[in-house]
Amino acid sequence: MKSFAMEVSRTAPNQMAGGQADSCRSETARKIEQSLAYMARHLDEPLQVATLADQANISPSHFFALCKRQTGCAPIDCFIRLRMQHACRLLDQTALNVKEIAARLGYDDPFYFSRVFKSVHRVSPSRYRSARLNANSELEIPAMPPVEANEVLMAV
Repeated sequence: MKSFAMEVSRTAPNQMAGGQADSCRSETARKIEQSLAYMARHLDEPLQVATLADQANISPSHFFALCKRQTGCAPIDCFIRLRMQHACRLLDQTALNVKEIAARLGYDDPFYFSRVFKSVHRVSPSRYRSARLNANSELEIPAMPPVEANEVLMAV
């Protein structure tokens, strides 16, 4: 599967001629990659688009448009995908319960975390874990394009 972060640098449309388009595209990709890296480092904190826009030195509305163009989703959706990807890793690799995982990802309400997880993966966190632990399970866990925090950080 292709990584979310690696796709970011290849999706900008060519709107100008020659090297100027490449330069603009690479600058846009760099800003979005830096924002993804920031998101990956701050999975346990609330996120505001204005913060990401300030770091990229552009307006929030322009940042939103660039992010949507580069990644195919809104900044907050990217952040949620990163969080849920990390939640899957924690469910797979630790014995933490759902409440502890929710807290590690900055969710004060484990029930809200479960609803978000289920909206992304179409299965609850506890059912996800039990299906992954039980190799003979017939539960299909929908594939989600990977958004690996390590790949995001390496892409920067």
